Amino acid sequence: MPAQISIDLQQIKARALAQSFERGESLYERGAIFLPTRRDNVISAQCVGTYSDYYHVSAAFDEAGVLTTDCTCPYDWGGDCKHIIALLLVYLHEPERFRASAGLREELMTLDQEDLVDIIEQMAARYLGLDDIIEGMINEARNDC
Repeated sequence: MPAQISIDLQQIKARALAQSFERGESLYERGAIFLPTRRDNVISAQCVGTYSDYYHVSAAFDEAGVLTTDCTCPYDWGGDCKHIIALLLVYLHEPERFRASAGLREELMTLDQEDLVDIIEQMAARYLGLDDIIEGMINEARNDC
Protein backbone atom coordinates (compact mmCIF):
# COMPACT_ATOMS: atom_id res chain seq x y z
CA MET A 1 0.00 0.00 0.00
CA PRO A 2 1.29 3.52 -0.71
CA ALA A 3 2.49 5.77 2.10
CA GLN A 4 0.03 7.04 4.66
CA ILE A 5 -2.24 9.81 3.40
CA SER A 6 -1.66 12.96 5.40
CA ILE A 7 -4.67 14.95 6.59
CA ASP A 8 -5.58 16.78 9.79
CA LEU A 9 -8.75 18.08 11.41
CA GLN A 10 -8.11 21.70 10.41
CA GLN A 11 -7.80 20.73 6.74
CA ILE A 12 -11.11 18.86 6.93
CA LYS A 13 -12.86 21.79 8.65
CA ALA A 14 -11.51 24.21 6.05
CA ARG A 15 -13.14 22.18 3.26
CA ALA A 16 -16.73 22.65 4.46
CA LEU A 17 -19.26 25.13 5.69
CA ALA A 18 -19.67 24.99 9.50
CA GLN A 19 -23.09 23.32 9.25
CA SER A 20 -21.82 20.69 6.80
CA PHE A 21 -18.87 19.93 9.08
CA GLU A 22 -21.14 19.51 12.11
CA ARG A 23 -23.48 17.21 10.20
CA GLY A 24 -20.55 15.24 8.81
CA GLU A 25 -19.12 14.86 12.30
CA SER A 26 -22.49 13.56 13.46
CA LEU A 27 -22.56 11.03 10.60
CA TYR A 28 -19.05 9.92 11.55
CA GLU A 29 -20.03 9.49 15.20
CA ARG A 30 -23.12 7.46 14.23
CA GLY A 31 -21.05 5.11 12.08
CA ALA A 32 -22.74 6.11 8.81
CA ILE A 33 -19.68 5.25 6.69
CA PHE A 34 -19.47 1.65 5.50
CA LEU A 35 -17.39 -0.41 3.07
CA PRO A 36 -14.39 1.94 3.24
CA THR A 37 -11.74 1.14 0.64
CA ARG A 38 -8.39 2.57 -0.36
CA ARG A 39 -6.91 2.25 -3.84
CA ASP A 40 -3.53 3.97 -4.04
CA ASN A 41 -4.21 7.58 -3.03
CA VAL A 42 -8.00 7.42 -3.34
CA ILE A 43 -10.33 6.53 -0.49
CA SER A 44 -13.98 5.70 -1.03
CA ALA A 45 -16.96 4.31 0.85
CA GLN A 46 -20.72 4.26 1.08
CA CYS A 47 -22.49 6.65 3.45
CA VAL A 48 -26.00 6.33 4.82
CA GLY A 49 -28.17 8.83 2.95
CA THR A 50 -31.27 10.92 3.46
CA TYR A 51 -32.78 10.83 -0.04
CA SER A 52 -31.16 7.52 -0.99
CA ASP A 53 -30.26 4.40 0.97
CA TYR A 54 -26.65 5.41 0.62
CA TYR A 55 -24.33 7.74 -1.28
CA HIS A 56 -20.96 6.84 -2.80
CA VAL A 57 -18.23 9.15 -1.52
CA SER A 58 -14.58 9.43 -2.49
CA ALA A 59 -11.53 11.61 -1.98
CA ALA A 60 -8.25 11.69 -3.93
CA PHE A 61 -5.04 12.89 -2.29
CA ASP A 62 -1.70 14.26 -3.34
CA GLU A 63 1.33 15.33 -1.30
CA ALA A 64 -0.43 18.51 -0.11
CA GLY A 65 -3.60 16.77 1.11
CA VAL A 66 -7.05 16.42 -0.42
CA LEU A 67 -6.92 16.91 -4.18
CA THR A 68 -10.54 16.22 -5.17
CA THR A 69 -13.71 14.87 -3.58
CA ASP A 70 -16.93 13.46 -4.96
CA CYS A 71 -20.31 12.42 -3.59
CA THR A 72 -23.44 11.18 -5.33
CA CYS A 73 -25.72 13.28 -3.09
CA PRO A 74 -27.47 16.41 -4.45
CA TYR A 75 -25.52 18.85 -2.19
CA ASP A 76 -24.65 22.12 -3.93
CA TRP A 77 -24.10 24.82 -1.28
CA GLY A 78 -20.32 25.19 -1.32
CA GLY A 79 -17.50 23.16 0.13
CA ASP A 80 -17.65 19.46 0.82
CA CYS A 81 -20.93 17.84 1.83
CA LYS A 82 -21.52 16.13 5.17
CA HIS A 83 -20.97 12.68 3.61
CA ILE A 84 -17.47 13.59 2.41
CA ILE A 85 -16.67 15.12 5.79
CA ALA A 86 -17.72 11.86 7.47
CA LEU A 87 -15.47 9.90 5.07
CA LEU A 88 -12.49 12.15 5.80
CA LEU A 89 -13.08 11.92 9.56
CA VAL A 90 -13.14 8.12 9.39
CA TYR A 91 -9.83 8.18 7.55
CA LEU A 92 -8.36 10.68 10.02
CA HIS A 93 -9.39 8.73 13.12
CA GLU A 94 -9.61 5.12 11.86
CA PRO A 95 -7.42 4.62 8.77
CA GLU A 96 -7.12 0.91 9.60
CA ARG A 97 -10.82 0.46 8.68
CA PHE A 98 -10.01 1.02 5.00
CA ARG A 99 -9.60 -2.19 3.06
CA ALA A 100 -6.70 -2.04 0.62
CA SER A 101 -7.71 -2.83 -2.94
CA ALA A 102 -5.56 -3.36 -6.00
CA GLY A 103 -8.41 -2.21 -8.24
CA LEU A 104 -11.67 -3.55 -9.61
CA ARG A 105 -10.20 -5.52 -12.51
CA GLU A 106 -7.67 -7.23 -10.28
CA GLU A 107 -10.40 -8.08 -7.73
CA LEU A 108 -12.68 -9.52 -10.43
CA MET A 109 -9.85 -11.62 -11.90
CA THR A 110 -9.60 -13.52 -8.60
CA LEU A 111 -13.20 -14.81 -8.90
CA ASP A 112 -14.45 -17.86 -10.76
CA GLN A 113 -17.06 -17.62 -13.54
CA GLU A 114 -19.99 -18.69 -11.34
CA ASP A 115 -19.23 -16.00 -8.74
CA LEU A 116 -18.96 -13.36 -11.47
CA VAL A 117 -22.31 -14.37 -12.95
CA ASP A 118 -23.91 -14.26 -9.48
CA ILE A 119 -22.56 -10.75 -8.89
CA ILE A 120 -23.79 -9.50 -12.26
CA GLU A 121 -27.25 -11.01 -11.69
CA GLN A 122 -27.48 -9.35 -8.26
CA MET A 123 -26.47 -6.00 -9.75
CA ALA A 124 -29.02 -6.33 -12.58
CA ALA A 125 -31.76 -7.13 -10.05
CA ARG A 126 -30.82 -4.13 -7.89
CA TYR A 127 -30.36 -1.47 -10.58
CA LEU A 128 -33.29 -0.93 -12.94
CA GLY A 129 -32.25 -1.06 -16.59
CA LEU A 130 -28.81 -2.52 -15.95
CA ASP A 131 -29.86 -5.84 -17.45
CA ASP A 132 -30.47 -4.10 -20.81
CA ILE A 133 -27.04 -2.48 -20.66
CA ILE A 134 -25.38 -5.79 -19.84
CA GLU A 135 -27.16 -7.60 -22.69
CA GLY A 136 -26.10 -4.83 -25.10
CA MET A 137 -22.50 -5.16 -23.99
CA ILE A 138 -22.65 -8.95 -24.39
CA ASN A 139 -23.91 -8.51 -27.97
CA GLU A 140 -21.15 -5.98 -28.71
CA ALA A 141 -18.52 -8.35 -27.33
CA ARG A 142 -19.87 -11.22 -29.45
CA ASN A 143 -19.79 -9.03 -32.58
CA ASP A 144 -16.19 -7.98 -31.88
CA CYS A 145 -15.01 -11.61 -31.94
